[in-house]
Amino acid sequence: MRRLSIKSRVALWYAFSMLAFLLLVVALLLAAGDQLVSRERKSNLMTVTDRAVDHVRILDGKMSIDDDISYYSDGTYVVIYRDDGTQISGLIPEGFPVRTAFEADRIRKAKEGSYSYFVYDRLIENQKAGKIWIRGITSARLKDIAPSVMRMLKGFLIAIPILFAIALAGGWMMTRQAFAPLKQIVGAAKEIRGSGKLDRRIGLSGSDASDSDEIRRTAAVFDEMLDQIEKDFNREKQFTNDASHELRTPVSVILAQSEYAMANMNDSEEVRESLQEIRHQAVHMSSLLSQLLTMARADRGIEQLHLETADIGLLAEESAGRFLSEAILRHIHIHVDVQECCYILCDPLFISRMFDNLIDNSLKYGRTGGRTEVFVRKDEDTIRIMIRDDGMGIHEEDLPRIWDRFYRGCHTDYDGALSVEDPDAIGIRKEDEARSMGLGLSMAAWIVEAHHGEIRVESQPEKGSSFYVYFPCCSSEG
Repeated sequence: MRRLSIKSRVALWYAFSMLAFLLLVVALLLAAGDQLVSRERKSNLMTVTDRAVDHVRILDGKMSIDDDISYYSDGTYVVIYRDDGTQISGLIPEGFPVRTAFEADRIRKAKEGSYSYFVYDRLIENQKAGKIWIRGITSARLKDIAPSVMRMLKGFLIAIPILFAIALAGGWMMTRQAFAPLKQIVGAAKEIRGSGKLDRRIGLSGSDASDSDEIRRTAAVFDEMLDQIEKDFNREKQFTNDASHELRTPVSVILAQSEYAMANMNDSEEVRESLQEIRHQAVHMSSLLSQLLTMARADRGIEQLHLETADIGLLAEESAGRFLSEAILRHIHIHVDVQECCYILCDPLFISRMFDNLIDNSLKYGRTGGRTEVFVRKDEDTIRIMIRDDGMGIHEEDLPRIWDRFYRGCHTDYDGALSVEDPDAIGIRKEDEARSMGLGLSMAAWIVEAHHGEIRVESQPEKGSSFYVYFPCCSSEG
C-alpha cells in the first residue's frame, strides 16, 4: 500500500479536523437547544394541564367541565380520563400510546414507534365520582418542538460536505504552497549529487523569505552550509594541488641528482655536489611536510596548544636573535623595541614560530641597507605587536590573498637585499627557496587566531610592509 505524501496527510488532517469541529459544534448546539426547548416545553405542558384542571369541577358526585376549556393550547393536548382509562373528553395526538399508565404530578416520556411525547397527569379524587385524571400531552420530538432548529440542522447537514470539500481543497492548496520549496530543495540536492558541482544553490533566501517561514530559513541555512562546503572543498583542492606542485620539484631534483651522481661515481666532487643538492631538497621536503602536517591538524582541530603564561617581549627578542646572522648577510639592520612584562596566555613554541615567520618574511623581502623593526607594547588589556620593514612591499591586489596557503604573489623571484658579489648569497637564496613555500603567513594567521588574537597588514609597493598583531594580555605573570 502506497503511503500518502506529507502534503496529502496534512491536507486530510486539516479537513477532517475541520469536519470534526463542525460536527462537534452542531452536536453542542443541538444538545443545548434540546435542553432549552425541552425545559420550556415541559413548563408549558404543566401550565396548560394545571389550567385545564381549573375547568373541571365535581359537585354532588357529578363532574362538570367548563365550556371554555381548551383541549389544545401551545402544542399541548389535554385529555380527561376516568380511573379505568375510559376517555371522557379531550384530544389525543396521533401516535400516542393510549395504554400509558397514569402517574400523578410527574413528567415522563412515552414512545410509540417514531413518535415521542411528554406526559403529565393531574388527579382529581372525589368519594362519589371516583378518580378523574387530567392528562397533558405534548410532542417530545425536536422537529415538532422547534422546527426552526431542525431547519438549521438540515442546513448544517447540507453545508458540512461543502465546508469539508472547501477545507480539503484549501488545506491541499495551503500545504502545496507551503511545501513547494521542498521540491526545489530536493531538486537542488539531486542536481548537486548528479553533477558533482558545489556551486548550485537552492536560492530560496531572497527578498520574499521571512523569519517566520521555517522552510525558507532552512533553505537559507543549507545555502550557507553549501557556501562553506564549497569554500572548504576549493581550499582543500587548491591545497592538494599546491602541495603536489611543491613536492614535485624537489622529488624531480632528487631523482635527477641521484641519477647524475650514479653516472659520475668516479668524480668525487660531482658526487659531493649532487649529495648536497639532494640533502638541500630533502630538507625542503621535510620542512614542507612538517608544515603541511601542522596545518592539517589545525584544520581538523586536533592541534593541541600547551598554554602557559609567557612574556611575549622575551619571545620576540629571542626570535630576532635567531635571525641576526642572516640579517648581517642580507645587510639589514634588525631593531627590537619591547616593553617589559607583556604577559599573555600562550603556547610559547607556536608564538615563537609566529615571530620567526613574520621576521623571516621581512628579511626575505627587505632591501639592502634597510631595517626590520620589531615592537611589542602593552596597552591596557591588549598586547600590540608590530613587525615592519622597508622592503619591496605588497601590491594592493595581493593583500587579501597573502594569508592563503602557498600564495606568494610577485615575491617569488625577489632577491631583496642579497648582494650578487656576496659568496654567501647563493646559500641564502637556496634557504629562501626551502622556506618560501607560501605557508609562513598562513601559519602565522592560524597561530594568532588560535590564541584569540587579531592580525592585519598595511603595505605599499617599494615602501615596505607593516604587520600588526593584537593579543589579550594577562594581568601578571603566572
